[in-house]
Amino acid sequence: MAALGSAGRRRLSLLVALLLALLPGGSAVSAQRPAPAEDCLAVGAYVAPPEGGDPQRAFRDAGRLMGPLTVRRSFDGQLPASFATSAAAGDRAAGVRSFVSWKPPGGDVRGAAEGRYDDRVAAWARSVPGTGVHATAVHEPENDMAAADFVALHRHLYSVVKAANPTIRWGPVYMAYWWDPAQPDHYVGDPASWWPGADAADFVGLDWYGIRPEPMTADPSFLHWYEQMAPTDLPLLIVEYGQYAVRPGETTRPELERARAAAIRRDAAWIARHPRIDVWLYWQGSGPNGDWRMRDAASLAAWREVAAGGCPA
Repeated sequence: MAALGSAGRRRLSLLVALLLALLPGGSAVSAQRPAPAEDCLAVGAYVAPPEGGDPQRAFRDAGRLMGPLTVRRSFDGQLPASFATSAAAGDRAAGVRSFVSWKPPGGDVRGAAEGRYDDRVAAWARSVPGTGVHATAVHEPENDMAAADFVALHRHLYSVVKAANPTIRWGPVYMAYWWDPAQPDHYVGDPASWWPGADAADFVGLDWYGIRPEPMTADPSFLHWYEQMAPTDLPLLIVEYGQYAVRPGETTRPELERARAAAIRRDAAWIARHPRIDVWLYWQGSGPNGDWRMRDAASLAAWREVAAGGCPA
């Protein structure tokens, strides 16, 4: 039998998921879990707008340089009252898919896990358009809480969100920094303790950054996360991806820009061979470690190749 290509494996995975959902005795959660929107890799970005600037315009402008971006990453510091008042409000009109993150009101993780804000969570969920929005609460939880607290929060919010709007794709987003077992000072310990269960997730996400350019797919933290999460049979998403941080006061180095382009291409080749990854978003902004934005021709050309092979706009 001939080997399936990347697109073929994606189609086969989708067919199997649909058949399992239709089998007698299939769980209610499986039946209501949304199927992937496309049989392709969805490519997008977080794009930092200039101070006081329009986020949607910044995203459009980035797309002219980075290629067709079909998913936009956005953040709300607290649970929005509605999708229309959230940082993702303009996505639907702009024709892009949304990946949104928010935190419980006042950062009250325990209260959210105990149901204190269920009415507000459900109201937000009902306002989300039925376009297959990806969403999470408290991304990178390893930074902020114990595993048991996160699992309790995520499982409870999943039940509330999905009851209010089954079209929302809800899942955890982890931080690669914590997933290298060779680094005991910042290792999650027991990975299973951080997993809320396949009955409480539609996907599994990861944020990954390389301060100096290197292929993500050769990094022990990424590989360990992938090995732990692949058996879930859920879509795996790279929700934040950054290569080469230029620290404040530094000037860009052409050899590192070229290395970034090479790392992107190596990661793209690996992802093409592993179609369980179906979303890949670049961090076109700054952060505590510096400025991750691609401005050089080599890096932008590499990302345009990724975007050109992704889901159609």
